[in-house]
Amino acid sequence: MTTSAPDPASPWEASIFDFLERPIPEPISERGAMTVADVLAATVAGSAVDPYEEAWESVDLPEGASTVVGSSRTTSPVQAATLNGTAAIAQEIEEGHNTGGHVGSGIVVGALAMAERADADGERLVESCVRAYEVCARLEEAIFAMKDRLNESVPWLVRNPHATWTTVGPALAGVLCTDPDPGVAREAFRLAANRAVVSMDDPYEAGPPSRNLTAGASAGVGVTMAQLARAGVPGSPDAMRAVYDPFEDVLPDGFDALFADLGDRWAIAENYFKPYPSCRYTHAPVDALREIDGEIDADAIDRIVVETYANAADMAHAEPETLTGAKFSIPYVLARYVTSGGLRLEHFHPDRIADDAVRALADRVTVRAADEFDDAFPESWGARVTLEYADGRTAVGERAYPAGDHRDPIAPAAFDERLRTLLDYGLPDGTAEDAFAVVRDPRAVDTREIGARLRP
Repeated sequence: MTTSAPDPASPWEASIFDFLERPIPEPISERGAMTVADVLAATVAGSAVDPYEEAWESVDLPEGASTVVGSSRTTSPVQAATLNGTAAIAQEIEEGHNTGGHVGSGIVVGALAMAERADADGERLVESCVRAYEVCARLEEAIFAMKDRLNESVPWLVRNPHATWTTVGPALAGVLCTDPDPGVAREAFRLAANRAVVSMDDPYEAGPPSRNLTAGASAGVGVTMAQLARAGVPGSPDAMRAVYDPFEDVLPDGFDALFADLGDRWAIAENYFKPYPSCRYTHAPVDALREIDGEIDADAIDRIVVETYANAADMAHAEPETLTGAKFSIPYVLARYVTSGGLRLEHFHPDRIADDAVRALADRVTVRAADEFDDAFPESWGARVTLEYADGRTAVGERAYPAGDHRDPIAPAAFDERLRTLLDYGLPDGTAEDAFAVVRDPRAVDTREIGARLRP
């Protein structure tokens, strides 16, 4: 439908409204295609995680054309976005941004769900995701700046990095995939911007259900807001002012300044792609370990000391019992890497987590915060690892930021291999290569073909 375009309620909203109609440069479109590919492959791998693999085939779903990734089913856009948003983050392998969290996961699953319903082409899918990514990366940065203040009074409110911007992202990308009317896009943004989904708890040590389902719920709510905007439901400019004007005083350069460079500075050009299937906070310690010269004598290690930034130092639990708990454990991740010589999806299965040799080494890992790394965070997510051997020898490795960062980007061949590994993990034998053919550059095909290749 066509609707009158609402006037912006603030300078920052005016910047967003203007940006939504600007063209996307080709290099940024290419980066967007990589980001869409990354999230789709991560969603396939996440769909194979217990209990989602069985639940997605049995849960009661309405009819619809949108794919439930990794399953044989299609459903309504809202339900597809909810299930796919849950699976997208389950393996902790999806892309992210240094400003705080995983920007792309909800955006991509929300956009695909709406795009399939409208039979949109892949180029529109990618462009819509890029535009939503730029807006949400800036919202994310602002919300994380307010996080400490909020957590003093309501500790659970924003601990889970899947809240306001992961509702805005699916709404904005979804409506841009299906409706070019600028008034509809503006209303979808407003409707979603005041509907954050937060969890009451986020037990990283214990694992889901709270964390993954919060991300899925955010995506589903975002798509709902997109559909309501298309039906003519308006957003509230007064709510926008009431909720977001206080951010102007929280940020050093003000809230408006965050959005003033939309279309000139591209946040998506500085996102990261993960080489390891674990929380990004565990990656710098692994890379620091890899910087150590010579062969590591695992049997002779008396202690491993990790110095890093405070946020990462919280992940010091050494005896995880779940897939998610292990992915958020620096001791387990380091001990597994030393013991196995790598980190694969299979290393986070419950039977592998219980490995006696790995647990024994994890118990000898000490994690502590260091001012030098804390001062550099979040621009750089660094760590230093010291191996202390029983005979008195020491070995030290250090990284200023993890591999896969935009300052140390993943090589094209490694990125392709990574996609194939994730697709092969969640799809039946012999089908991953067909999925790779459409996922690797989603701009070249229509979205219904993408969805079909991601269903067994």
